[in-house]
Amino acid sequence: MQKLILYIQPQLTSTTVTQDFVRVDLMEEELITLTQVIQDIKDVDKLFTDYSKTFNLPASKTNNKIFKYWFNPDVIGFDANVFCEARIELNHFHYRFGTIQLNEVVMKNGSPSMFKVTFYGKTTNFKDKINEDQLSDLVWLNNFNHDADATYIKDALQNGKDIVVNSVTYTNAIIYPLIAHSQSYIFDATNNLDNGLNVSTAATNKDQRGVLPVDLKPAIPIKNILKAIEEQYSITFKTGEFFDSAAMNNLYLWLHRDKGSITGDLLATLNNITFNCNGPNCSHYNGISYPSVQFSLGAYIFTQAFTNSVEEGFKFTVNINPASNTIPYSIEIVNSLTDTVVATASNLTGSQSHSIGYGRFQTNSLSLNESRRLYARIRSESALTFSASVVCFHSFQEDDGFYDFELNATFATTSSSIVTSASIIITEQIPELKINDFLNGLFRAFNLTGFVDFNGQIVIKTLDSFYAGGQTQDITEYVKTDTHTIGEALPFSNVDFEYPDPKSILAQRFQFLNNRKFGSLSYIGDATKKSNYKIKLPFGHVLYERLQDKTSKALTTIQVGSFLNDNLEPSIGSPLLFYGIQQTSGTTALNFLESTRPTTYAALCPSGNDTSISSYWIPSNANELGTSTTAPTYNLNFGSEINSYTLTDYGGNNNSLFQLYYNNYITRVFNKKTRIFNFTAILPLKVLLNLTLDDLIVIGTRAYTINMMTIKLQSGETNLELLNEPIWKQY
Repeated sequence: MQKLILYIQPQLTSTTVTQDFVRVDLMEEELITLTQVIQDIKDVDKLFTDYSKTFNLPASKTNNKIFKYWFNPDVIGFDANVFCEARIELNHFHYRFGTIQLNEVVMKNGSPSMFKVTFYGKTTNFKDKINEDQLSDLVWLNNFNHDADATYIKDALQNGKDIVVNSVTYTNAIIYPLIAHSQSYIFDATNNLDNGLNVSTAATNKDQRGVLPVDLKPAIPIKNILKAIEEQYSITFKTGEFFDSAAMNNLYLWLHRDKGSITGDLLATLNNITFNCNGPNCSHYNGISYPSVQFSLGAYIFTQAFTNSVEEGFKFTVNINPASNTIPYSIEIVNSLTDTVVATASNLTGSQSHSIGYGRFQTNSLSLNESRRLYARIRSESALTFSASVVCFHSFQEDDGFYDFELNATFATTSSSIVTSASIIITEQIPELKINDFLNGLFRAFNLTGFVDFNGQIVIKTLDSFYAGGQTQDITEYVKTDTHTIGEALPFSNVDFEYPDPKSILAQRFQFLNNRKFGSLSYIGDATKKSNYKIKLPFGHVLYERLQDKTSKALTTIQVGSFLNDNLEPSIGSPLLFYGIQQTSGTTALNFLESTRPTTYAALCPSGNDTSISSYWIPSNANELGTSTTAPTYNLNFGSEINSYTLTDYGGNNNSLFQLYYNNYITRVFNKKTRIFNFTAILPLKVLLNLTLDDLIVIGTRAYTINMMTIKLQSGETNLELLNEPIWKQY
């Protein structure tokens, strides 16, 4: 028997920053059972982790203190909805990190008898952190907000925009790909007035049509969304694994939340505006007297309440002085740490002010033990020119009651000509998608698995690379081979890999003509079975088009996408994942307009310039163009499709999602020689401490991969659910 030791980290209180792990009292006779799964053959697209059967802990003095007498509803302190950090040791050797959830308390004669708890691995804890959060909750993404002016958009269409965040340069952090949202792109060098989105530069009236800024929407790299998740939830995806692979390098998400053009108010943010302050209290807010209270780059920053103060308060007041007294506007006070609007004053005209207070300055007091970074932004429907000032007020009283400080300072903008302008706020434009669904979509697309290593980092691998990293372990001597069961590997006949129903015209027409969704695949394993299994992505899938000259039929180098439905109306569809490819040399020039397209194409030339652009970002399902004989290295189709740029069918050498990430696994589990074997073993400590889910298990003359194992930790008794290797040869 191994000695099992369980440690739990008590939940933090408002007065604690860290808590040491506390050894938990265990039931003397109860065995704790742990189940470990990395990917269940019977539920292919689910992500699993370590988890235990519910087990009991005695209501001892130590355990009551950890759970803060939760069984008494009059005692507030422990939140059963928040998991506690935990770790398991076997004979004082580290075994697992994870979390403990309190399920219920068993009472006897009015007193607590035991606590029912469950241990979960770290990936479950990560899922719990994410909960129902949306991509729009990822505050860090707003580092890539930008002005929606023609110059910026043209540069992002041509070259992509590099953005520096905390001294780190994010290359091509914003691109504007050629994806149409309201009318289709065409190329016609002869009939120049055929269509507003005729992008040819050859015609005489090119100043009256072409690509306008309003015709485009931005896209952001998937890698930057993953970085935002790390920042939001204080987790780390281990570097050098799949999220850093070439398959992810130029993978983008199109910012298409609403159908048609991007709409919204004009905006001016004051956290990037220069303010000056004159007066005796300015140094207080410059972090000299009290570093926990600052005013920097238009933002009022305070960390937490002073521990030696009896009564404390903060107030933040924004004063706006517009040049016009007739243009309506709104003042929003924002906490940038959470990207939430904490106070709003709407439908204002003329000089106005708006405040927010904490502590002694508000009736419904919020906790002062909470960091805040407050700044103001101004919204208007038409351009508003204004100046601004901000008044910071800090008041507190010392414990002895002798000192009562009230310190205020006014910071004024150095310019009286701040103007609201069109801005792209990333979190306001990113598609509506849960973070959990986004990650699950990536896992399903690339057949990924994830686990937390001993350093607390989340390791993301393809299933093939995961199993390739394991060791071969012969456990024959510990297995009861006289009695075991053998069953079929899969209960279903085929696996369908598919995208959601298409909402774009070319993909819709493809489905009508071919009776299947573009990019989908159905793998038929055993036609005698009647059930099938679906792996469906949450991402949209578009059939892209390489433009031809409508008259000469010559192919251009311009590839475009379209989010118009079969009625040529703007559509929304599912969030679009695509590869962005920058066309830079030997390209067909396209026409870009930096002004408003006339309503009548025969009208006079609009004010602004038309520009011939020979460098631009095109959308693609492949990470590169490919050639007539060589397929791109990666693509987002599950099956073999004709490449929309080269117009080539690469057949079985297409580097599809199935070929690269699913083929080995799926063909193996559908092999007629593959079975599920169930064994019972008594594993000694040396095996338990070293056995991992990627290991190849040898029993007798056969080799197996682990589908699932359930271990009684103290006794080592283990139920093994194994998948045999049909072509393995004994070493």
